[in-house]
Amino acid sequence: MISYRNVLILTMAAGLSLNAQQGAGELEKSKAPPKVVFVCEHGAALSVIAKAEFERMAKQRGFNFTILARGTNPNPEVSASVRQGLRSDGMEVGAEKPLKVTAADLKGAARVITFGPDLSSWLSDGVKPLDWSATPSGNYRAASDYIRKQVEILLDDLSREAKRK
Repeated sequence: MISYRNVLILTMAAGLSLNAQQGAGELEKSKAPPKVVFVCEHGAALSVIAKAEFERMAKQRGFNFTILARGTNPNPEVSASVRQGLRSDGMEVGAEKPLKVTAADLKGAARVITFGPDLSSWLSDGVKPLDWSATPSGNYRAASDYIRKQVEILLDDLSREAKRK
């Protein structure tokens, strides 16, 4: 006889989640939220702005995503002007530090957005990155305005795709 404890152990080992309302006999696959990855060279400005704007707008629309900001050659800190700009727009980066993009970050992503770096050698599962390299750099307000418009288009696309499924 299999105990409830054994079912929980087997469930966790199999990467499944148990829905308490279904009971121990019925298992359902856990479904991770879709992943969106923003990548710029230093992971300290454009990708950080895009992540913050995407998080804000997705939350407003009631969407749940895993959102990453990465760099191909990351700086040690997020740009001070980006921190200040985001703060003035009501968003915080907190203690977040730029991280180097990895193959694991990109694997299974619903969307990968690049601000210039060529990621073609990293993307093995057929994901074609969106190129937002036209984003103005060096000016927080211009960059965030451009990124905000692009994020709106991206969220509209993702919303249409979700409705088709």
